Amino acid sequence: MRLVTRCDLDGLACAVLIGLNEEVDEILLTHPQEIADGRVDIGPRDIIANLPFRPGCALWFDHHMHTAAAAPAEPHDGVFGRAPSAARLVFEYYGGLTTMGEFEELVHETDRFDSASLSLDDILDPQDYILLGFTLDARSGLGRTAEYFMTVRELLTERTAIAQVLDHPEVEERCRRLAAEDTELHTALIAHSHVEGNALITDFRDMKRVPVGNRFLVFALFPQINVAMRIKQDLGHAYVMVTLGHSIVNPSCDVNLGELAARYGGGGHRGAASIQLTGDADAQLRRIVAALSERQPFDLSALAALPLPAASRDPDYETADALRRLVATEAPPGEGRRRT
Repeated sequence: MRLVTRCDLDGLACAVLIGLNEEVDEILLTHPQEIADGRVDIGPRDIIANLPFRPGCALWFDHHMHTAAAAPAEPHDGVFGRAPSAARLVFEYYGGLTTMGEFEELVHETDRFDSASLSLDDILDPQDYILLGFTLDARSGLGRTAEYFMTVRELLTERTAIAQVLDHPEVEERCRRLAAEDTELHTALIAHSHVEGNALITDFRDMKRVPVGNRFLVFALFPQINVAMRIKQDLGHAYVMVTLGHSIVNPSCDVNLGELAARYGGGGHRGAASIQLTGDADAQLRRIVAALSERQPFDLSALAALPLPAASRDPDYETADALRRLVATEAPPGEGRRRT
């Protein structure tokens, strides 16, 4: 069978779990938009995971609730439902702890990463599966992701401990690049971002090389915002790529980003989404910003009690200290199945 999934930590976990329960002999990595637009041929030997539904597939697993309108009315195999990750749905479908207990940590950490339930410590000094997730994240910009995905999938399928996975030369090299370029990303975020009410808009369209790095760094740098929009130009100039995310430092945004993105042909879930804009991108961007910006003041007092870790990857990386200073200044005191 062929597994059609997304090239991220959730897609990876799905690939590991499904591969242990189904005869998967091929994996296709694609973007949700490609599936939603019908640009990928789907047939009865295909398993779709972490992507929108397409008629004719053998199994479908997805947790992105914006795809509910596209879910089939007739019964279908697989699971579509609300969950922190598609991997969680796959895990429970095939027996969960009863049959695959050794993968519970992978699924738990995938839940945290895919739902952005991360601490400031996870942002500034990511470890284990969270760090692995950043190395797979297309928004980290590290490239060559498909080959890397297959390498890591094989390691995890062989029950390789996460510490040994991170010591693999290919994984280690990506971790080093991720850490080394965070400082450049820090500088670029400051130079290309502006705040509109509660929203941070970062426009990288005029940059020849968009910095790679930790996509959640922005929330440590701008704790006063509760939602961020990042804009960049497709290399072939065919579209403008927009990514949206709720702040994990200030999780107070009420806008459902998956629903908002769906209005513009994109998708995602409540806390994170992406859109490929064509046509008059600027006009569409203005409408998206208006939908995001509540233009309300933000009280930093809630951040005063947060434990802010020191960053350990780069001695010149001062995000945590800067955030502490900002807070100090502005906050007041005081059970399994197998197909046959």
